[in-house]
Amino acid sequence: MKTVRLACAAAVILTIWLVAAASARAATPDEDLKPIKTGVSITGVVEEDYTDGLLLTTDEGVSYLVLTPEEITLETEEAFHKKFRGREVTLTGNVYRDEDGSLSLFVTTLPTP
Repeated sequence: MKTVRLACAAAVILTIWLVAAASARAATPDEDLKPIKTGVSITGVVEEDYTDGLLLTTDEGVSYLVLTPEEITLETEEAFHKKFRGREVTLTGNVYRDEDGSLSLFVTTLPTP
């Protein structure tokens, strides 16, 4: 019984570690990864739900995970989301596609709230 509990605990810890590692990797574009488009302006609606990060969805239904450099604090990103959620904005940056086909837009600035 004790061995089963230890195995379950180890599995939970491993799962949490893998999710955290994947999230950290997705937070900024990989230095070796080349953007598929650079310096593009994308207009879309800032999604209401912020649990998966800052998402921008275009009129065509394409969603982008908006990534920011470390210089943009979490508080700044949250303030941007609070002001612009559900509203249309235009953001400019570089577009990346991950191995799953998901798109990210790496921006160096956000409009000030």
